[in-house]
Amino acid sequence: MDHMQYLVIRSHNPEEQDFKHPLENADDREYDHMSGHALMATCPTYSHIKNKPNEPYPFKMPELGTPDLDKLLALSSRLPLGAEGEITPVMAWTQIWQDPRLGHLTKEDLLRIRDDLSTKVRCYGFGAVLEEFELNDSVESIFAEKSMQTLEASFSSPQVAIEA
Repeated sequence: MDHMQYLVIRSHNPEEQDFKHPLENADDREYDHMSGHALMATCPTYSHIKNKPNEPYPFKMPELGTPDLDKLLALSSRLPLGAEGEITPVMAWTQIWQDPRLGHLTKEDLLRIRDDLSTKVRCYGFGAVLEEFELNDSVESIFAEKSMQTLEASFSSPQVAIEA
């Protein structure tokens, strides 16, 4: 089960009363109760948790426009990031959009970056975080691959001989 759904289920019994939700593991001290997950746009709804707790919630990212993303970026700068070099996903995507080489990336390149980074994101009580060097490694590997493809193409193209 997704950890967010688990935390939402567990949050319905924060005082650890005798009644336990069927999916709550009473000995689980790895996660605190709820924290900020209820504020996430992908959070399971109250009705889903109460009526279908054993059924995975069909997570879907909401459609966000530029004003929404700008707001997320502004809010992310207020987060208590633990270590130097930690960034939120919206900070990571902002860095990608601001990269002067962005025009050289294809949709497939961006999807590969997304898939690569999704395995490196960690969730803290206040939200998702990844290391900035992992963002840089992911983006630079795409550009390095593109450079190699360009070099290989230039060496494999037929050479035209000019005779005098």
